[in-house]
Amino acid sequence: MDIAGNQKIKAPREQVFQAILNPQVLKNSVPGCESAELVDTPIGKQLQLTVAPNFPGFKGPYTVQIRTGEVVAPSRVVLITEPSSSVGTIKAVCTVDLNEDSAGTDLKYNAHADMEGKIASIPEMMLKPAVKGALDHFFKSLEKQLS
Repeated sequence: MDIAGNQKIKAPREQVFQAILNPQVLKNSVPGCESAELVDTPIGKQLQLTVAPNFPGFKGPYTVQIRTGEVVAPSRVVLITEPSSSVGTIKAVCTVDLNEDSAGTDLKYNAHADMEGKIASIPEMMLKPAVKGALDHFFKSLEKQLS
């Protein structure tokens, strides 16, 4: 599943870049996020979120760990997550590009997810709009915190 979108943010690019990596900002931006903290893992520090999604059939809460891939401050960050639960596994990569704009920052994202298990049986035409809505909500919440 591939999803792309953009968001105009009335804040400097460096501030937006730092916010994307800030656990408190993420906690306040991710729909259904109950907690967010940096944790030590065998592969390094990762952001750990506890999320109770508002999708029918997915009760939760779920623990999700996010690590960074490519990081080019302050213009690009790649976020990677591979949560697994009784409903299946999702391997997701989201590339966030930040460009300076006359009004602040133009944020563009491209996300790709591969799913296995029960979650993979949900038709993409039903799942994609829900995920796109959650991503758009996240970036709009981020914009509200920074503007």
